[in-house]
Amino acid sequence: MSSRKKGNVEGDRLSRLPDDLIHKIMSFVSIKQAVETSVLSPRWRYIWTSMPYLSFSSNDFRTLPKFSNFVKHVLSSRNNQVDVFSVDLTFRGKVSQAFVKRILDYAFSHNVQQLNFTCIHDKNIELPLSLFSSRSLKHLSLTGYSSYSYEHCIMTPPTWELPALATLNLHCVTLHDKGASLFSHCANLKNLTLKSCTMMGLDTSNFKICHPGLSSLTLEDGYDGIDVVTPQLKNLIIKGWQGIHLISAPNLSSLHYIEDSCSLKISADLLYLEKVDVCISYVYDKAAAHEVVSLLQQLYSCLSSYVELISHQPSPFTDLKSLKIYPTYVPLVGQTQPKLTLSPEVEKYLLGSSPGATFTTVSHEEIRAVKNVTSARNLMLELRVLLDQWKENNETDKVCMKQDKALMKGHTTTVPKQGEVENCSAQRDMEMKCHFGERITHIESYWKDLNSQVGKGYNNTCRTISLLRKIEGVLKEVPRSHRAKLQARFSSLRVFNGVELLPFCSSLIGW
Repeated sequence: MSSRKKGNVEGDRLSRLPDDLIHKIMSFVSIKQAVETSVLSPRWRYIWTSMPYLSFSSNDFRTLPKFSNFVKHVLSSRNNQVDVFSVDLTFRGKVSQAFVKRILDYAFSHNVQQLNFTCIHDKNIELPLSLFSSRSLKHLSLTGYSSYSYEHCIMTPPTWELPALATLNLHCVTLHDKGASLFSHCANLKNLTLKSCTMMGLDTSNFKICHPGLSSLTLEDGYDGIDVVTPQLKNLIIKGWQGIHLISAPNLSSLHYIEDSCSLKISADLLYLEKVDVCISYVYDKAAAHEVVSLLQQLYSCLSSYVELISHQPSPFTDLKSLKIYPTYVPLVGQTQPKLTLSPEVEKYLLGSSPGATFTTVSHEEIRAVKNVTSARNLMLELRVLLDQWKENNETDKVCMKQDKALMKGHTTTVPKQGEVENCSAQRDMEMKCHFGERITHIESYWKDLNSQVGKGYNNTCRTISLLRKIEGVLKEVPRSHRAKLQARFSSLRVFNGVELLPFCSSLIGW
């Protein structure tokens, strides 16, 4: 069988699949790619119009106007009789709130169940109230930060009414506290993640998370105090969230707690605790040690500085499954650090009543390797955002320059026909003075904008050079198992529009 005939047979097999299965396959690509399949054959021409999965990303378009026009085309051409199961919306740049509202209103009017919303924007975005009163939404993820400063740009209302919501992930979002739990009207909420979020209206009180059915809670990279009252909570993760945490979770079975100092307060006995993973970096004095020891009566910690405080205490764990010890300090490259050990008294205190528990010590090298991989990924993500913003600004500048040229041409004077106007010479002089004044004003405005763009360009160039050098340094310390993949990703970022970035940027600013 020839390759052409074989290809036709394979194509026919794919076309004979039912629509719902084709929709599922197409859900793994963006809606832009799904629309492009309409040219394959008459069978595929309208399949995309009934897809229940919509994935919009401005990264697929060179300019925001093109992205906006495409979204409008999709929403106006889609089969309105078909509900929307999921919407994934990602954009960078200055889109209007009316544009965002149109997409979200369409999704909610078609009973959307899953929404992932990511924006990189220079100004705050207030999402439509319909987002926080949906009767159909079950899974919601919101991520928003500024293009330059990574500050929050998503503002949320003080009242949420999402009765079907089961999973909520918030990253770089500003929340409002009214004195009662913000999520108390989300009756079916099971999984909640707050990362780098800011709480407004707290005054001197803590932000409250009170929910009778919540089973999993993650708090990461925050500063505000948190009160948690969750009788059904099973899994709790707190990483780098500073402030006092008051936890009432009697059914807790797994705790992951990483913090510089001990700010965790447990107000209920943890009778069902099976897995504990705690790293407290600093114990400054005996009072701080007492705080840690009080926590140890319900949890555990690798404390060996004040052994006398625990040497005569019985182990608080009767059925501990696993214990993992992390070093509190990771030395710089080239510095030696003794192997992490646990004194017999501390080991007896932690494991004495749980003979079947597994015990693991994490080495300094393992911690450093994980940090280097994470650092490399974060730096490359920041570089990618910067380059995308740079590319978008270049496209905007080209459009502005075309408009400026057109405006300058439009300001050229025309010579009137003989006999049409008396005193033609005087009129031409007046027109030339008027047009000359307008052109001077336009040139001054253009020069001001140009100076502003040059300043931003210099800052972006310096930041690009700094990121490139940091990434090169970190990649040298990344483990071999991760280095090849990260190096390939970095190589794709080092070349921008066919130009090697580091020497090009350095030449621009004379480095």
